Amino acid sequence: MSESPVTPPGADSNQALARGLYVLRRLVESSTPLSATELAKELGLHQSSISRVLATLIEAGYVRKDERGRFVPDYGVITLAAETTRLPLLTRPLPVFREFLQEHPTLTITTAMLWRSEMIYLTRSSSGAPTHLYEYTGNTGFPLHQSAPGLRLLLDLPRAQAVELLAASRARHGWGGDRDVVPADERGVLAAARERCDHDVLVLPGWVAPGELSGAIPVRTSEPHPVALAVVVRDGAMGADELRLLLHRVRRDLEAAFAE
Repeated sequence: MSESPVTPPGADSNQALARGLYVLRRLVESSTPLSATELAKELGLHQSSISRVLATLIEAGYVRKDERGRFVPDYGVITLAAETTRLPLLTRPLPVFREFLQEHPTLTITTAMLWRSEMIYLTRSSSGAPTHLYEYTGNTGFPLHQSAPGLRLLLDLPRAQAVELLAASRARHGWGGDRDVVPADERGVLAAARERCDHDVLVLPGWVAPGELSGAIPVRTSEPHPVALAVVVRDGAMGADELRLLLHRVRRDLEAAFAE
C-alpha cells in the first residue's frame, strides 16, 4: 500500500468530523478497498467507533461496501467537487489561456498548486484539446521532483521543508527520470533546480522528456497555498530566454485577472 499524504487525527482532534474526513480521504486515495479493521488500526480507535463513522459516510452516499465487505468510495464523492469550477483559480485563467493559445498554438500552459507533498493541476490547456480543470496527481504516480511548477515552488520554501516534501513524494511515487539529467536524490534535485532558476523563472530542458523544454514561475494569488504558472515547449518551438519572457508576460496577465 502506498503512503498516504493524509494524517490521522491526533488525540486532540478525535471529533467525529475529523475522523470522518480522514476516513473519506483515505478511501479515496487508496488503490485498494480497506477494511474497518485497517482503518481502526490507522486511527488507533476501537472498531465499533470506526464502524459508526463508516455507517454515517455510507448513509450520506460517500462510501459503500464492495462485494467482499470492504469499503470503497461511492459516487457521492463526485458531488463534493461538482461546484469547484466556480473557484477563481479555475475560472479566471481561462480567458488568459485562450489568448495564449491563439498566439502559441503548439504550447501547453498550466496553473498548479502545491498542496502538502502533491501538486494539484488547476487548469491546463493545449491547442486542439479541451481545457482540463483540477487534476490531482496524488493517485497518478507523477512524482514532485519531475514537476516544473512543483520544483519552482519548492525553491521558495526553507530547504529542510523542500527536502521533506520531495522525500514524501519519493516514498509515494518512487524516483523516476533520466539519471543523466535528473539528480538521484532530493538535495541534488533542489541544487540543480536552483542553478536553472533565473529572473524568478525555472527552466528545465529535457527534464521530463528529451527535446522538451518546461518552465515555471510563481503567481501571486489570494489563496493560502502557493501557485505557479508553467509552460511546456516541444519540438524546439522556443528557446529558454524566450520562454522566460513569455512566462513573465503571462504571469502579469494572470495576476491582473485574479485581482478583478
